Amino acid sequence: MLGKLLKHEFAATWRIPVALEILIIILGITASISISFIPHIEDSMGTSIIFFMLMGICYVGVIAANIVTVVYLVIRYYKNLYSPQGYLTFTLPVRTESIIISKVISGSVWMLLSYLSTFLALIIVGFGALGQTEITVSQFQEAMGELNSLFGIFGPRLLLSVLFTVIVSAIGGVLAMYFCVSVGQLWAKHKILGAVFTYIAVYIFNQIASVATFFTSGFFGMAAKSAEEYDNAFAAMYCDMLTKIGLVVLVESIICFIVCLVITRKKVNLD
Repeated sequence: MLGKLLKHEFAATWRIPVALEILIIILGITASISISFIPHIEDSMGTSIIFFMLMGICYVGVIAANIVTVVYLVIRYYKNLYSPQGYLTFTLPVRTESIIISKVISGSVWMLLSYLSTFLALIIVGFGALGQTEITVSQFQEAMGELNSLFGIFGPRLLLSVLFTVIVSAIGGVLAMYFCVSVGQLWAKHKILGAVFTYIAVYIFNQIASVATFFTSGFFGMAAKSAEEYDNAFAAMYCDMLTKIGLVVLVESIICFIVCLVITRKKVNLD
């Protein structure tokens, strides 16, 4: 039954996220093309205005597209579970956890694709900027090789740490939003306000956890190391920080899922 729920979720939600991800890539291409105006911006005031307008639009557009993806997922979660549509949702012959899991999985996939499209847009912009410099591709590859030899930034451990953190962050981000909606709907007359206050509390907790992770990852101890020790310790230190962040988010995600499940089973306040 979970498979059928997932199939329905993806079929019902793919249009807006996919359109936004395509938009992000198009904005990246637009920004990359606008960079080609850089050598000419001193020749024309009009060209300068167009350049800065395009860059500003692309920057705001990418941020807005990612925000809209999150808002879309949150609204759908609320409508399906806590609005009058919830009466129909809860008549389905499926367990409550299956309903929530299907929404978490589909939402996490769309968040990951949003991250990926943003990353691709940045790469496109980066290559556009590289094309306006005198740096050749071989020189760029050589520079990346030197960074890897010094800090191990492309080592398997660090890449796995980054992958783990990104995946967990996508799942945790979706569950945190669903958690805020679930707690907020307990407020009989001010559900949106309740969700906003809950989000503020979650945000403050995450900031405190991030600072604590930073302090316990050895960053300040790096200042006392020699240059050679610093190079050797950088990747390990960064891996440690990413792993701790991922674990904190994982624990938070489990708590959010349990709270969402309990509220949805016992404390639903349908409009």
